[in-house]
Amino acid sequence: MNVSRRGFLSGATVLGAGAVLGGLAGCSAPQAELKEPAEQGGEKTAAHNPVRTESFDIVVVGSGTAGTCAALRAAELGASVLCVEKNSGLCGTSAFAEGLCGINTRFQLEQGISIDKFQVVKDMMDYHHYACSGPVVRRFVEECGRVVDWVEGQGVAYAAVEALGESYQVWHLPAGEGGPTNMKAVLDVLQAKATGLGVEFRTECPMTGIVVSDGSATGIFATMGEKEIQIDAKAVVLATGGYANSPELFEKFTGRPYDAVHVWGMEGRDGDGIALASSEAAADTHIPSAVMYHTGMLDGTSAFSDIPNYVLTMQPTLRVNETGERYFNEGVTSNFSACGNVLTTQAENYVVFDDGFIDYVEQSGPFMSMPNLGAFAGQPFECREGLLSCKGIVKGDSIVDVAKGLGLDPDVLESTVERYNGFCDSGIDEDYGKPKEQLLAISKAPFYGAKITPTLFTTVGGLRVDERMRVMSTSGNPISGLYAAGGDAAGLYGANYDVDVCSGSQQGWAATSGVLAVEDALA
Repeated sequence: MNVSRRGFLSGATVLGAGAVLGGLAGCSAPQAELKEPAEQGGEKTAAHNPVRTESFDIVVVGSGTAGTCAALRAAELGASVLCVEKNSGLCGTSAFAEGLCGINTRFQLEQGISIDKFQVVKDMMDYHHYACSGPVVRRFVEECGRVVDWVEGQGVAYAAVEALGESYQVWHLPAGEGGPTNMKAVLDVLQAKATGLGVEFRTECPMTGIVVSDGSATGIFATMGEKEIQIDAKAVVLATGGYANSPELFEKFTGRPYDAVHVWGMEGRDGDGIALASSEAAADTHIPSAVMYHTGMLDGTSAFSDIPNYVLTMQPTLRVNETGERYFNEGVTSNFSACGNVLTTQAENYVVFDDGFIDYVEQSGPFMSMPNLGAFAGQPFECREGLLSCKGIVKGDSIVDVAKGLGLDPDVLESTVERYNGFCDSGIDEDYGKPKEQLLAISKAPFYGAKITPTLFTTVGGLRVDERMRVMSTSGNPISGLYAAGGDAAGLYGANYDVDVCSGSQQGWAATSGVLAVEDALA
């Protein structure tokens, strides 16, 4: 069958698409500082005193999906490869991602799924309001299926190919025991393959600079223990995971205050590759750069998949702002990037619900699924105990009690709930057009409320690349020997993750850009 974007709307929408399962963890080296670009063609712009020099064909910085795929593919092509990782373990936040986007893969074609690539390009360009790079989008759409097939060829199995919201059916979920698993299982397979081909993975080895000679990148500086070393290479692939943990870079690329969001995932995504390429190799940047926002977190939770976050922020529950007024169609939670965006437009965000909503989820099931919790749309899901144990939830015998507990104006919140209940009775949301089946009245005591803090999983972009993943200079020319992939490479997106077009495109981009970078470098 030929599947269009809106033609594939299954009853069970799955939540996730490359999202991060855990809270903050791991160790972070000092964050990189964004400095003024070096003069193009200049030599070293920072003081480096390496105690020795090593040499490889390819040096990859970062061991997530982008870095791992780059290292393995380079080794397959006969290169000597070093992959350096600043953290104490491999994989980074990619370990918690759930799947990757591929278009017209073997796995899809075996199931009769055929997708019009031309239409995908058009839809992606439209979604990003043409703030992405056309050549980069076209290259990704053309190549991501081949790369997902290549991953499968390494010994990885897929459990299913899914879609989120109105996305094309492109999200390939890796198979584990009994069902889908996360990308850690995939990376374990790929890293074992890479090691077998001679790739050296070196942890606790942060990059401290880029070796530049006559305008070309010819290696990196890195530290091992307290000693700095120089690693010469024919090409450098930056795959340091973006800037989710860097307040300075976050605010530079998004224009939004960093203190207003909570970051899911491992620490260490400090924008090292972006900052050092800019300051030492005169690399250009791409604005806007994408943020993968999510649906928010409640106080007293520690992971996006905690039951209170899943049941209250990922389902179409009533939301109000700091004035106690409703402000959007909560049905967009299936497009979690959009939901995350709208949360950042308000000073404060709250969820309000009643005991009847808990009954509905337990008896009729949630609207959006989360397989790793055993929760599926339209199927009963026991959540009361996990939900009401959350310390961030306020309980009251009336809406006035809940308003007082949240610090909201009781009269305004009562009026908001009364108006909303009227929409539920009529089946028509006259304010924002929420679907009739999601309009559940808030009428059964006790009543509940909680504050929601905006959250993000990761960032994608920063360094401007061309369709060959070559990093571009501020003069508009590719920097010889310097490539970027995954979260460091911009151009696929505008300001948002396109979960509603190509679910899993962030991980698909990481894998595809890593492969394309080394294939070009070694051509």
